[in-house]
This record gives sequence, structure tokens and C-alpha cells, in this order.
Amino acid sequence: MNESETIPYPGTETENEPRPETLEEEAGRRLLVTFDRLTRLDLALLRILRTRGHARPLEVMVLRYSHWGEHAALWHAVAALGALLDARRRKTYLRATVVIALTQAANFVAKTLIRRARPLLEDLPPLSPTISGLSTPSAHASTSAAAASALRDALPRLPVYLAAAGMALSRPYIGVHYPSDTAAGIALGLLVARAVRRGHVKLEGR
Repeated sequence: MNESETIPYPGTETENEPRPETLEEEAGRRLLVTFDRLTRLDLALLRILRTRGHARPLEVMVLRYSHWGEHAALWHAVAALGALLDARRRKTYLRATVVIALTQAANFVAKTLIRRARPLLEDLPPLSPTISGLSTPSAHASTSAAAASALRDALPRLPVYLAAAGMALSRPYIGVHYPSDTAAGIALGLLVARAVRRGHVKLEGR
């Protein structure tokens, strides 16, 4: 053996070599990268919605319309009036009321569990105050999607869908929700409406 050579202590042979990632570490790293990209996309879309189509008269109109979405007031009013005035479709309107209420409850639970803070663009503050500081999912979006799904059998579909879409998009437009909050809310609302519809079909089939 050459006298200049040293014998490494056991376990230190690879001390300076990079340790290969485990499968769990690789999955975690990729998840973080994906989350970062989605967050950047979310903020980019929010900024577009906050800077396009913001003539003051349009802002006022959107703010007033969005106000009717608080506590799903618009949709509860439509369902109540329909149940009162349209005896032939009363069951559909009453079922819509149940769907909307259940969606509100589910949305509250989801927000409490997720606890995502509302967006904050320092140069583009929100145009309206909010009841809570929690963001995901958007209750305006979830109740609008649920109501549109429940009311489509009683009212012309296109106007209902457009009204629901307008209500859902009003929230990122005024800066109080991320676009992904709106997407999550729509998914939640459709899920609740579908579950209630399936449950109703099963009950009628007995």
C-alpha cells in the first residue's frame, strides 16, 4: 500500500457524494414544483381579471350583482318565488332550496378545513370587503353552480347558466377570490347537486 494513501473510516466512503432522492422525496419535490406553478398561474389569472374590463360603470354593476350572492340570497329568492308561483314545478324549486342550503353548509366546512387566505395584490386591492378572511372554495361559485344545476329543470337553462357563471366570476373580478377558488366552488356545488339528485331518484324509485 502506498504510504500516502489513507484508509477511510467505515461509513464515510460516500460522505461527500450526493445522496440519491427517495421516491417519497422526489414525489414531494414534484408536488411543490407543481403547486408553485399553479400558484403563479392563479395569480396571473387573478391579475388579468382585476385589470381587464374595469370601467367604473361595469364595476358598479358587478359589485351590486355580486352582493346578491351573499348567503346565496339571489338563488334562495328565485327558488322561493318559483315554489310560490309555479305549482307544477314546486317540487323542483323546493329541492333547489335544499341543494343550495346543503352547498352552503359544505362550503363552510371546506373553508374551515382548508383555511386558505384571500388573495392580496398590493397594487390592486379588492373592491369589496368580505365577511371572512377564508378563500377556498368560493361560496358564491359553489351556490351558483348548485342552484343552476338544481333549477335547470324548471327554468330556461342558458339564462340560468349565464347568471351562475356571472356570479361565480364576479368574485375574482372584484379581487376577493383566486380563480382557483371559483373553480373549486363550482366543483363543490355540482357535486352536492348531483348527490341530492341521485338521492332523490333513489327515494322515488322505492
